[in-house]
Amino acid sequence: ISKIGIDFYLLEYTGYDKNIFRQRLTFPPHRIKQRRLLLSKTIEQLVDVKLNSIKKPFIFHSSYYRLCSNHAAINVTTVHDFIYEKGFAKIGLPERIRLRLNYRAIQSSSQIVCISENTKRDLLTYVPDIDENKICVIYNGVSDEYKVLTEKLPLYNNYILFVGGRQKYKNFEFSVKAVQDTRYNLLICGNELTQNEKRFLDETIGPKRYLFKLRPSNRELNQIYNSVHCLLYLSSYEGFGIPILEAQRAGCPVIALNASSIPEVMGNGGFLLNKLDRNELIFLIKEIENSHSRQSIINSGICNSQKYSWSKMAHEYKNIYDRLLLK
Repeated sequence: ISKIGIDFYLLEYTGYDKNIFRQRLTFPPHRIKQRRLLLSKTIEQLVDVKLNSIKKPFIFHSSYYRLCSNHAAINVTTVHDFIYEKGFAKIGLPERIRLRLNYRAIQSSSQIVCISENTKRDLLTYVPDIDENKICVIYNGVSDEYKVLTEKLPLYNNYILFVGGRQKYKNFEFSVKAVQDTRYNLLICGNELTQNEKRFLDETIGPKRYLFKLRPSNRELNQIYNSVHCLLYLSSYEGFGIPILEAQRAGCPVIALNASSIPEVMGNGGFLLNKLDRNELIFLIKEIENSHSRQSIINSGICNSQKYSWSKMAHEYKNIYDRLLLK
């Protein structure tokens, strides 16, 4: 958004620039307005942002379901997924309060953006009294750092890739057990493995049949996508699923579960597993060994991934901002 000429300011709390994702962003100092965290982080999220000094209409787009109480503010909210409502994450009292605030932000916003048609359907299911005319779909993008390389890393030729979170609904254990019955090893990228996960891996496929990479950079991950046999993305629920597009853009075949937003995002650029069936998965892994099938999937994946970009997303948001400010 900062690259397409929008007059913007980033409001953030002091110290939050230490966030690993925030550190990847570079903004001119005059675009950043820092605030001290007067209350605890949890309590601060319960309070509307004031910004009373601004008198003319402006867009307030929070990164996490916050509203601005200034009467000149036009609130915009982006909805990513419904993990809690689907039962894929534990819900205690803090989460219930958070969900109430999320719904309040959604209902009070002038525009609601969903990151997939599947998320929009979920929104209409879980917040049925919402005005559907306020909802639109803007897809996420994928970094240009992912691309097909002329030089591959032969080190990973005999590996199948698992990237991202390993919560239960991501079906990590199923993926490991399936790889166990193939001639391939497993490469895992993401957060640090827990002791239980290491024990499970050692007992299931053995310590010599898996490698772990701690949160690789885009450049490192692109090299991995370019080298492995395929990406396994067997999550039961995703609001979007960016790793699918990363892999496709890098020329890596994808095998994913036919669930939630995954078929919507993946298009025809990969194999969809209709259910968690180990025999069917092993068949698809072997199918990618066929050079014709492999190249066909790679070509379709690259073509599909070209439909998504952060620049396209930014321009679609700008169109919304301009329309809301003209009302």
